[in-house]
Amino acid sequence: MPQSYPACFFKEENGWSVVFPDLNWLATCGETREEAEAMAVDCLTGYLRVLREDGDEVPPPSVPEAVHPEDVAGELNFEAAEAYVGMVTSEGRKAGRRTVRESMRAEQRM
Repeated sequence: MPQSYPACFFKEENGWSVVFPDLNWLATCGETREEAEAMAVDCLTGYLRVLREDGDEVPPPSVPEAVHPEDVAGELNFEAAEAYVGMVTSEGRKAGRRTVRESMRAEQRM
């Protein structure tokens, strides 16, 4: 069953980094924004699958408005020129589309 989690997308010098603060700071990256979004879907899907297979608890997602890129960047001790929070949806067994839905867009200088 597909699930959606908020992720922080950070523009960096060599591409985009993606961090899922609800999932033990799970992270991935891509050279382009589109690649980072696709990698986020794959990363989330695999992580949730492993949690379920291992019988571990799947944590509930935060509401997107409660996730702030500047707080996540501060927690990880780095700066990003541009950042936003997007909802990433895992791929279900029957779902073939990759979905990243921007819930908030914040081009910020941190």
